[in-house]
Amino acid sequence: MTSVELRRLYLDFFHREGHAVLPSSSLVPDDPTLLFTSAGMVQFKDIFWGRVAPAHPRVTTCQKCFRTTDIERVGTTAYHHTFFEMLGNFSFGDYFKEGAIELAWRFLTGELGLPPERLWVSVYEEDNEAYAIWRDEIGIPADRIVRLGKDHNWWGPVGDRGPCGPDTEIFWDWGPEYGCGPDCPGPSCDCDRFSEIWNLVFIQHDAQPDGTLRELGRKNIDTGMGLERMTAVLEGVHSNFDTDLFAPIVEAIAASAHSTLADHRSRNLVADHIRAVVFLVADGVRPGSEAQGYVLRRVLRRMVRAADALGLREGRLTALVDPVVRALGTVYPEIEERRSLVEQVIAHEEKTFRRTLRAGEARLREALAELSQEERVPGRVVFELYDTYGFPPELTKEVAGEHGFSVDWAGYEQEMEAQRVRSRRVIEADARAPGTEPGAVKAEVRSRTEFVGYASLEVESDLAAILEPAGGEVTQVGAGDWRFVFTRTPFYAEAGGQVADTGWIDNLSRPGRADVLDVQKSPHGTLHTVRVTTGEFRPGDRCRLVVDEPRRRKVERAHTATHLLHAALRRALGEHVIQAGSAVGPEEFRFDFTHFAALTPAELAGVEELAFAPVLQDLPVRVEELPLAEAKRKGAIAHFEEEYRGKDRVRVVEVPGISMELCGGTHVRRTGEIGPIVLLSEEAVGAGTRRLRVLVGEAARRHLAQLREERKQLAALLDVPEGEVLSGATKLLDEAKALRRRAESLAGELAALRSQEAAVGAREADGTKLASTIVEGGVDEAKRLADALAAQLGRSVVVIGARAEGRGIVVAKVVDEPRVSAGDLVRIACQALGGKGGGRATFAQGGGPNGEALPQAIANAIAHAEARLRGA
Repeated sequence: MTSVELRRLYLDFFHREGHAVLPSSSLVPDDPTLLFTSAGMVQFKDIFWGRVAPAHPRVTTCQKCFRTTDIERVGTTAYHHTFFEMLGNFSFGDYFKEGAIELAWRFLTGELGLPPERLWVSVYEEDNEAYAIWRDEIGIPADRIVRLGKDHNWWGPVGDRGPCGPDTEIFWDWGPEYGCGPDCPGPSCDCDRFSEIWNLVFIQHDAQPDGTLRELGRKNIDTGMGLERMTAVLEGVHSNFDTDLFAPIVEAIAASAHSTLADHRSRNLVADHIRAVVFLVADGVRPGSEAQGYVLRRVLRRMVRAADALGLREGRLTALVDPVVRALGTVYPEIEERRSLVEQVIAHEEKTFRRTLRAGEARLREALAELSQEERVPGRVVFELYDTYGFPPELTKEVAGEHGFSVDWAGYEQEMEAQRVRSRRVIEADARAPGTEPGAVKAEVRSRTEFVGYASLEVESDLAAILEPAGGEVTQVGAGDWRFVFTRTPFYAEAGGQVADTGWIDNLSRPGRADVLDVQKSPHGTLHTVRVTTGEFRPGDRCRLVVDEPRRRKVERAHTATHLLHAALRRALGEHVIQAGSAVGPEEFRFDFTHFAALTPAELAGVEELAFAPVLQDLPVRVEELPLAEAKRKGAIAHFEEEYRGKDRVRVVEVPGISMELCGGTHVRRTGEIGPIVLLSEEAVGAGTRRLRVLVGEAARRHLAQLREERKQLAALLDVPEGEVLSGATKLLDEAKALRRRAESLAGELAALRSQEAAVGAREADGTKLASTIVEGGVDEAKRLADALAAQLGRSVVVIGARAEGRGIVVAKVVDEPRVSAGDLVRIACQALGGKGGGRATFAQGGGPNGEALPQAIANAIAHAEARLRGA
């Protein structure tokens, strides 16, 4: 059975058993406490924690997951991965232990046809209920049921409190020939005989901060079956890397490698990491120095180092994207859509990393130069090379050995352990929302606020609830800031980069008026942040909600313009361009997109022209709701597809022949409403991400009018017609450059004359000329004269003073005289000037506010130089 068949069979089986089949969520969860989606339950965390009511009592998914907890073991074992797929079935207050175990057993032995005698199970040592179900109802002999402690068969809580409970694991027995001998204790052994294929978690307790456990009123089931491990069992191979999930990648590596593939560790690491990179980039992660971006960069760099070990030449890693897409693109279409982007990210990061490796080699050479022959390379240096430069510790050892040095491995391990502790603090961050106690607080789930603002900007609605800024409900409010929840609203809540609507609310039940300052979505309905200006409001009041229409129209112009701009960028630069973020306000917006080089002026002009062309055409903007699959078939682009997965229908915004995107924002009716589009600036905001700032509509017109007025003023200043401003400015600049060159030439001639005068007064001390003088004109004049005088005198000490706006300036130059330091001369002179200065032994400068003391300052410096030369 192939992995494709297993995935389909699993979801179909649980669908027949009453489970809603939901799509995988993104690898980047909508949860600030988590870096990545590391398990199937992540997208249901709020349900498990009791914050949100479940839409379905039974759910099944195939979830794409990413973990780095065992990244050092990837490639060294047959089954550790960073990216993997987790098949799971979930019950929210529906079936519990008996139902979960019975379903699992039926699927394994019935649907998959696995021989029951090859299956073992483990249970939590105190979970007599699960043990009895396996033994008495399923019929597994007691000698194949293993009781284990909390370190093996217990899940949670995340942090020091919250949902948790025992679990039971199902193992495949590969046979005694894979074991450690007749005394093998069973699934708890680390030998290769047993492979864990399914984990069933019974979430039945609510852990308290004091360590006690409370029984949950609603008990839940969370299960996870690793697709890769189960596929290996079904295909009869002991290593996941020999399954159909990895075979195309491994074959591509073999075709590109310049060495034999005896190094299975490096081969498997590359095969694993390329899958992780493809999916992370497709889900919006970009290499960086923080959070998800840091992890992606680390994975990429590990892959490059392993590729080097295999003899894969630079640039060949991008060829491995294709087998990943061929194997999984039909299941996860986002990796097909963003293939070009993934390839560019890999190519760019590989090139950058190779430069970093060279920098690491230079840093190691510096460190070795500082060591005595008896010393070892400090552990902190080994860690710095690894963590900062991505320099492999084993390579540090090799290079150090070539120079006769050993490595302080104990110190390195201490640094690594400190990093692991820091990482665990992130990974194990309390998954609770601030101010909540999961499991102990029942979520108050209100019906969602109906949004009617696409069609109407003014509606009447009942005030469902009033909240304080801190969140508590109140029954009557007057002047002040509050949060209102209505049964329906015309106000657009901030989402998808578009700012929230503003406007006002009139109370129709009693005197009262409030300004709407902000609108945000929440599980309890749409929250309107308001400022009550007159009267009062109470829950149940009938109100009129009015959106600020002129402002809404400005926002609509900007939002539709982002769609035109995105289409223009993809047409001008390539389909690797993907929207990476936006901030859409009234008639202006910023637009972030994936690209790996600054746009040239010609490219910017071309993009602006392409974006504006549909405005002149005055095309209709069509909006319709479709099933996600149908929208994708029609060619709709979903920038952040995870926002739409699981929805029955999605909103498609189309400008015919130009753009088709999934979007929940507000838009103009026709493109002609947008008006002018002006690109203000373009800049980098991260590796592989660029940002455009754009004006549209009236804001763009005002900007162009301002430029036109400035052009008129420039024409008047240059005394040329408006159409000749550029040529007039160019002519004026050319004249200024010519005058500057003439002035510099005259200054050089003047310095030469002054140097001749100063040279006449020079005196000699032990074969070295001493010369000094004071000029007007500032530090540049002083430097010029010092250079001219030194060139004329040869072996010499020259000290030049200058006055500028009351300050004294000193420049010293020493030629072919090691006994005197120019830096010392300037420091001595600056003491008299009340300032400071310094520089090299051959040239230095400085100054101070006491310009009147300049003659004395120079005299002090010359006296010091003469004393050094005469040996005084």
